[in-house]
Amino acid sequence: MKKVIPVFLMSITFLGYAQPKLGLVVGPSISMNRVTYIDDNNFDYKNDGAAFKFRFGLEADFMLSETYAFSTGLIFAPKRAGFSISPLDGSAPSTEDYKVHYLQLPATLKLFTSEIQPDLKLFFQLGFKGEIKLFDEPFKEDYELIEEFHLFDCSFTGGVGVEYGAGVNTILYGGIFYDRGLVNIIKSSNAENELTSKMHTLDLKLGLKF
Repeated sequence: MKKVIPVFLMSITFLGYAQPKLGLVVGPSISMNRVTYIDDNNFDYKNDGAAFKFRFGLEADFMLSETYAFSTGLIFAPKRAGFSISPLDGSAPSTEDYKVHYLQLPATLKLFTSEIQPDLKLFFQLGFKGEIKLFDEPFKEDYELIEEFHLFDCSFTGGVGVEYGAGVNTILYGGIFYDRGLVNIIKSSNAENELTSKMHTLDLKLGLKF
């Protein structure tokens, strides 16, 4: 612990002196949730497909060297949690869908290649995203499966993209990223046994840095 604290303080100091490159980022995403449930004698629960959403926000890259950067930001990320409810008595299944909106705080590392074309670089990005729930509600008022969602979530993120230097201080970039949820977002539900749901997204990111 005594060794970790000085390293942490040195990292914060270094980032404070590093000149960040700020960026605006937007893009569509495919939101889905993985559902795990131990069957009871009445119902089985599964996920109810995926949905298109749109996210946007700010990013900041702190260049640690010419090929490495620490990347963070604030991203508004709307998601959808969908559940398929199948009665075990043979009755027709039903579905319930919920809006769950998050503010994401990424902590990632970007690794850049050398120029593959003039002013064009490839980059790989890996890390984690802490997520704070801003809002949630069922798509219909009579849905009653989920009583409450957790306030926080956390996901692993990874992807690949390209950067193009469009001017002296302007960089265009884009990429494809996958976020895999690590935390059960359900705090309480009306299911008989424990119901687990973890959020995943596939994102297309388009951004402008200056």
